[in-house]
Amino acid sequence: MPWLLRYAVRGVLELLKARLAFGHLSVRDISKLNENASKSSKSATGASALHVQRIAYVLPRISTRLPWRSDCLIQAMAGQRWLLASGLPSQINIGVEKPGDGGFGSHAWLMLNEKVITGGDVGRYRVMLGEETGSEASD
Repeated sequence: MPWLLRYAVRGVLELLKARLAFGHLSVRDISKLNENASKSSKSATGASALHVQRIAYVLPRISTRLPWRSDCLIQAMAGQRWLLASGLPSQINIGVEKPGDGGFGSHAWLMLNEKVITGGDVGRYRVMLGEETGSEASD
């Protein structure tokens, strides 16, 4: 089976599991997910780098085609679970922004060794939950 089909099927399953888990999710649960994922001992180098790139490619593309909500947090949860199954440590970050129009925006993304795996360009977000701040924002 070609890699894209294998990863697409696995991606759908991980996104479904993450969507189901999302219904019972609290902020503390995200911290626990991060704690469990950080205990992995492998690093994302060598042969596993291609695996990580494929996960990062597949998850956002599949999520737009599913009949259930699969936005940024669900993608991050799915990616973290998938990476953890591969023995790779990762970190879900949640950040906020205040756009120029006076509104408010929030976003979740998945990090692996200081690289964004899901979530796209996160430069405009201030981390509120994640590795940079522990579990709370610092001023």
